[in-house]
Amino acid sequence: MQKFVTGKSFIINGNSQTVVQHRTDMDKTLGEGKYAISKITVPGGPAGQQMSGSRLENGVMISSKVKESEHFKAILQFIDWLYYSDEGQEFAKWGVEGVTYTKEGGVRKLMDDINYNGLNPKGTKDLRIEHGFSGGVFAYGGTTELLQSMFSEEEQQFQKSMSETKTVVKPEPPIPYSVEERERVTLLSTPLKDYTDQNTLKFILGDRDLAEYDKFVQELDSQGVGQYLEIANKTYKKYKEQP
Repeated sequence: MQKFVTGKSFIINGNSQTVVQHRTDMDKTLGEGKYAISKITVPGGPAGQQMSGSRLENGVMISSKVKESEHFKAILQFIDWLYYSDEGQEFAKWGVEGVTYTKEGGVRKLMDDINYNGLNPKGTKDLRIEHGFSGGVFAYGGTTELLQSMFSEEEQQFQKSMSETKTVVKPEPPIPYSVEERERVTLLSTPLKDYTDQNTLKFILGDRDLAEYDKFVQELDSQGVGQYLEIANKTYKKYKEQP
């Protein structure tokens, strides 16, 4: 990160929030107006312009102690409102209308003294730190309109570019292992994943010649990747054949 913000490296991974952080640092290290950074559309690969999908990104876990509470029903009602109602999702993200933001013609705007992720750079108070809103734990989900309501124009352009360029690949199918199968798969997959990660890094950094890729595949075979695939495919086939 130090190399990037001082102009010694060309590219770095990140998201809309890190772009704001990098700009703040680069204004100090390189000088405002003396550099330019932006998010680029993720490059395509041999299979084309694709990006992966997902069935699940997050969820809510509730302590078992809650069932003993006299407020059990109210707690569930509050969670349902906060995470799944339009009003609750807007509240968690933007805060209180007239206090942290205004809304006119369906367009929300932070109050003059409040900032969030560079949306209002002149604001001296952070929506998250001073007011407790828009935290990743609670401000999640909602409509596309609500999600993008806090995107900068730059981020919206990036999202548009990705949407127009990429084809979303269906998520991997579920493989509902039995307890015994999961134990066997875990014993096989853990060392396989570690070895794959280690050698992937070596290929990327040039510490291992790409000409050895076929040898690498053979090494995985000797470590049980065939057994792993056999269990996975057998379990998935059995799952598909269920009525």
